[in-house]
Amino acid sequence: MDYSDILGTVIGHLEGLGIECTATAGEDVGEAELASAEATMGVQLPAELREFYQAFGDGVGVFWRSDPDDFGKPWGSLNVPTLASLAEMYHGWRGLVLYTPEQAEKYGFPYTDDPALAKRTAARMWHWLPIIDEPNGDAICLDLGAPGCPVVFNRHDWMDGGTGDDGHILAPSWRAFLMAWGSVCYQDPVHWTDCLRQGGGVDWSCKRFDRSLHVAGLMKCDER
Repeated sequence: MDYSDILGTVIGHLEGLGIECTATAGEDVGEAELASAEATMGVQLPAELREFYQAFGDGVGVFWRSDPDDFGKPWGSLNVPTLASLAEMYHGWRGLVLYTPEQAEKYGFPYTDDPALAKRTAARMWHWLPIIDEPNGDAICLDLGAPGCPVVFNRHDWMDGGTGDDGHILAPSWRAFLMAWGSVCYQDPVHWTDCLRQGGGVDWSCKRFDRSLHVAGLMKCDER
């Protein structure tokens, strides 16, 4: 299933339920724009992410609300930044959030259960590309240092207590994540941590996702 089919299926499902969905996309993106962004960041973007930008343009926004008069009712959104914003997010990530090996050794991660694990976590995070920011400081990232560039979840408070680990795998790839999340129409769960499966993945049947908005076709694809 290509990206147009994924988003088209979600939008069609919402419209079938009588829910208005707005979708916007930026200017066309070609090889020159992708190469320029990669040069700015100093990394090579995953093939699936490059394909996404080439399919939809420079940034994508999808938003819907099941009841515009009741903010307590389900709503959802998918916001993929422009290439310029993606580069800005990446440089901010590298400059403010992460530790070089020397800085990690010096800090020592004293508030984690396993400082040695935390140092290894910090080393992995150096290769992450944040792509979707959450309001509380969490982020959905692509791990450029792992095979397939899986989509991982960054907890903003991962080193303030806890095991010293971070980067729960949400999906094995960008396309797989968009398809799986699309199976619940990109609903905002408020707290992703409430929906994470032990060992990896997301429980899309979690109560945080309204079952009436599940897209059967995409859920079947996700199961495969």
